[in-house]
Amino acid sequence: MGRDVRGSVLAVLVVFASAGFVMGQALARVPAVRDHLGADTGALGLALMGMGLGSLLAMPFTGWLVDRFGSGRVVTVAVILGCLGWAAVTAVPSVPVLLAVLVLTGTNVGIWDVAMNIQGTHVEQARSRSLMPFFHAAFSGGAVLGAGSGALAAWLGIGLAQLPVLAAVAAVAGVWGASRFVPEATTGDVGVAEEADADTGTGAVTEPTLGAAEAAVATAQAGPARRGVTPAELLIGLICLAGALAEGSANDWLALLLVDVHGAPAAFGALTLTAFNLTMMIGRLLGGPAIERFGRAAVVRAGGMLAAVAILVVTLSSSLALALAGGLLWGLGVATIFPAAISAAGEVPGRGNRAITVVSTIAYGAFLFGAPTIGLLAEEIGLDRALFLVVGFLALLLVLSPVMREKSGGRDRAGAAMVG
Repeated sequence: MGRDVRGSVLAVLVVFASAGFVMGQALARVPAVRDHLGADTGALGLALMGMGLGSLLAMPFTGWLVDRFGSGRVVTVAVILGCLGWAAVTAVPSVPVLLAVLVLTGTNVGIWDVAMNIQGTHVEQARSRSLMPFFHAAFSGGAVLGAGSGALAAWLGIGLAQLPVLAAVAAVAGVWGASRFVPEATTGDVGVAEEADADTGTGAVTEPTLGAAEAAVATAQAGPARRGVTPAELLIGLICLAGALAEGSANDWLALLLVDVHGAPAAFGALTLTAFNLTMMIGRLLGGPAIERFGRAAVVRAGGMLAAVAILVVTLSSSLALALAGGLLWGLGVATIFPAAISAAGEVPGRGNRAITVVSTIAYGAFLFGAPTIGLLAEEIGLDRALFLVVGFLALLLVLSPVMREKSGGRDRAGAAMVG
């Protein structure tokens, strides 16, 4: 028995799920953290900025780290340190300390995110299937379990002691998954290919074979990546930023919006966040087949429109039932945007892991300016109206969506000029 050189689908799914779980169980308790620290929305928004700041400091170097050490090792270290960071939120005594903890946590979460996406992209390309939405569905599934755990803890009156316990669970799962990663250079090896079950990542070595997808990966990885950021990476990055802002604003503010603006119980706020992550998971499970049938640009465009409408429903309606429905549609709308953008980045000619790093770094800018900007706007005009900022970025996504069109045989099926 040997390890499938195309990579283990199960291992990537587990790593994505553990990332979503540890984040979801922490963010579902944002109201409890706010009450524990006695912070207002503006101060809390500045503290939450730490996640984006830490990620942006580390993400530009992640491509180099993966090239040097491999995504398996990089993810292993990031999982351990990132989970320790989430666990430490329990003990923070003040908003400045929370900011510092989240900066350090965000540094490792950002590395974790990019490195697992790099492994996922190589597995997707080597297997010639649209797998990235499924990987991100695993992230959402983990977030559903995490947020659900947070909702249950809030309902039972359990304090923030849940954070270190569940962070330890996520760390064990994430380290196991990372141990099953394969070096990216081997996902397209010509000399050996292994037939394996896609869910176990193991199998018996067979005669040397190389399909068209594996050949494409090998060709893309040959030699150093092209220097300089291409126009395509910038445009895809802006789309990814809009999706990340829509996703991050729900995780950061949806529970608080329902509690503070709509007067819902804390458990209901956490429940709606759970619903958001549930429909996002469902949307990502359906995203792969939808992209293969309708195309990446069309699916991303439809998702952006649905998310924008859903945010307006949540913010403008005074009905808790409609707010819950809006949260469900919000998750469904944003579901495919981020994974589709990562897949598109992986197709930028001659850029390899660096394109994924660039696009991810731009996207994580949403976490840097999104939380504090919305938090400060909320102090002036209210949290519900502050979320109109997200609607504006989703409108930009609709304009830029043609750059997301898939490649066929190394050529853009439409708009090759946009790939630069």
